[in-house]
Amino acid sequence: MLAYKKHIILIFFVTVAINSIAQLSYNRNDSIIVLNIDGDTLSNPWAGGFNSVQFSEIDLNIDGIKDIFVFEKGGRIIPFINDGIANKQGYKHAPEYISNFPYMHDWALLRDYNCDGKMDIFTYSTGGMAVYKNTSTTTLSFELQTKLLYSNFQPNYINLYVSSADIPAIDDIDGDGDLDILTFSILGANVEYHKNLSMETYGTCDSLIYELRNKCWGFFKENAASNSVTLYDTCSSNVPSPEGYSKHSKEHNKGGNKHSGSTLFTLDVDGNNSKDLVLGDVSFNNFTLLYNGDNSINLNSSIIIGQDNLFPSNNITTTAVDINVFPAGFYLDVNNDNVKDLVATTNCYGGCKNSNNVWYYENENTTNFPAFNLKSTGFLQDGMIETGEEAHPVFFDYNADGLMDIVVGNYGDFNPSANPTNYKTSLWLYENIGTNTTPSYQLIDSDYVNISTINLDIGASQPALRIIPTFGDIDNDNDEDMIIGDFNGMLHYFENTAGAGNTANFTLNTPQYAGIDVGNFASPQLIDLDKDSLLDLVIGKSNGYVSYYQNTGTKSTPAFTLITDSLGYIKTKKDGQFNGYSTPFVFDDNGSYKLMAGSYGGGIYLYDNIDGNLNGNFSIIDSAYLNIWEGNRSFVNLADVTNDGKIDLLIGNLSGGIAFYKGSISNSIPEKTSSTLPIKIYPNPTQNSITVNLGNNPINNSTLEVVNLLGEVIEHKKIIQQQTSINLVNYSSGIYFIRYSNSGISKTFKIIKN
Repeated sequence: MLAYKKHIILIFFVTVAINSIAQLSYNRNDSIIVLNIDGDTLSNPWAGGFNSVQFSEIDLNIDGIKDIFVFEKGGRIIPFINDGIANKQGYKHAPEYISNFPYMHDWALLRDYNCDGKMDIFTYSTGGMAVYKNTSTTTLSFELQTKLLYSNFQPNYINLYVSSADIPAIDDIDGDGDLDILTFSILGANVEYHKNLSMETYGTCDSLIYELRNKCWGFFKENAASNSVTLYDTCSSNVPSPEGYSKHSKEHNKGGNKHSGSTLFTLDVDGNNSKDLVLGDVSFNNFTLLYNGDNSINLNSSIIIGQDNLFPSNNITTTAVDINVFPAGFYLDVNNDNVKDLVATTNCYGGCKNSNNVWYYENENTTNFPAFNLKSTGFLQDGMIETGEEAHPVFFDYNADGLMDIVVGNYGDFNPSANPTNYKTSLWLYENIGTNTTPSYQLIDSDYVNISTINLDIGASQPALRIIPTFGDIDNDNDEDMIIGDFNGMLHYFENTAGAGNTANFTLNTPQYAGIDVGNFASPQLIDLDKDSLLDLVIGKSNGYVSYYQNTGTKSTPAFTLITDSLGYIKTKKDGQFNGYSTPFVFDDNGSYKLMAGSYGGGIYLYDNIDGNLNGNFSIIDSAYLNIWEGNRSFVNLADVTNDGKIDLLIGNLSGGIAFYKGSISNSIPEKTSSTLPIKIYPNPTQNSITVNLGNNPINNSTLEVVNLLGEVIEHKKIIQQQTSINLVNYSSGIYFIRYSNSGISKTFKIIKN
């Protein structure tokens, strides 16, 4: 009983320590209602948007119903719970399952390799693919099986290569019950067939034993100048005795063309029990369906006998896939009728279609003899806030009704026929149609202020790309004006001529405002940084640093003077990254300024020690704040929109979507949870004393505290040197905590007294 009580006390103390030292101030909230421009309620408004996504089935909540796992090529996981109602698509965004998955990037396909009814993970790993086994019982969990899958290339075992740009086909190709793999060879234009020998070796499908059985599966060759293929290739460099053969060889393969990028998926389109192959190419908008003529008993003689560039246009109600560019297909049951449907998306990561690019084809026949009917070009996507590429949401009361609305800038909605940039860059206005305690939003305008028609890029005589708004009264007429930052690093001033208490009316006053040019990717904020009652400019930029322009004019006639190009020595670019894309936002935390910033890699940065220190180094609290990650190129903005005294948080991302985080504990942003430099504590466990070596951490105004399991400070010590000893002779045996504190930095270590 005593041990049990100690365990409870320890849990209590750790909980108290977490709350007092690392107060979790934000919880993701998907419940706020958002309507589209027609007044229809979006089903998953805060799910974060889609750019380049992949679809798989999996039972997330272990209820026996297959849910949907969506994977963004940049590494973002977007899970959806399925309500299971037949002939319906009832999916609800379920971000609580994201943490159950391992970190992945480029591509991830969920397949049941060991036939236990649970979907395992095949995902890109440098040089090929890694595999995670689904070990779920009552909750979702995975266990790494191999960091790099190998295959017998006859005679050598080497990594089974799959490019990060490709998507392989993982399916039972030969019909023996285990999962085989089709993938393009590293240099050639042929598809390799890696046969799984699990059934042959053990009589079960629970192993990953691969052997290259055909360097030229289907005996076809991908053409360099089109997405058609050459049939009946001789494949002279094939493995000995390849599975499959060509009776009608017409083309001699001398190595083929260097492979540039393709997606593969398999299905039986004609009911002959052999797997046909659907090919998507990096340079084209459509699929090529390759018909497999194999009807042998063992399905070991795969040979492609025909091709169709209009797949899946197989009846008058079906439209061929036309997705710009690099289409990828996924075969899964979307509408709960136990028949697999087709979802087609793009595998392109940038410079391609980024909205209405998820096409859903309902299968109106059977899984092995499908008849596809196009139902939507924005599957799941049409239920989200989706601005195309990048979302930069900013709170702003546009109609002066006392409720905070949202204005979203973007990089642009890609349109291959648009000129001259192929992007429509605009501001999206979402009006708060709720109350001062319960906000809800409706899209009012997807081109607010007609930004897409204004040639802000004066040098190129075209609209600007990647725009970010900020609002503030810079002409002292009691209404808020707008400044927009753009891709080129310029700012543009739009004057609000509406007057106090009226709906904003913005007109372009000065393009390329005040001669300010921060290089690239200007992310401005109007804020009285030096607290002299004049609005200054804080501007993030592509290199990850932040510029500070002080307002040296007056309230009615501002004049912005560059003070520094590295405010607080903030840097959101990590080692190995080419860009930092800092998107700073300064806010008041109970009378003191803090700065939160989004970044290229998506991590949220938090800084303090700002007031009275504008020429010094701001103190970094965290570079991965609360472990929040909503995707690359994060953008942050804060305001108390629920009127509860707690600051709420919007996070935009590369995929053109937004996440909403509600302030959950206090108006205060958490104090620092750790120092930025290592601290050594030894010996641990100890009998008599413990030594604390602060390394390069500061000692001025620093303290050490010894805390017991009840959370009581039983010793407080001011630090006067880098290495300090604490005598524990008079303490009872058990668990204690050493807490180091300096200027808001706090770090706690567990120690054991024997």
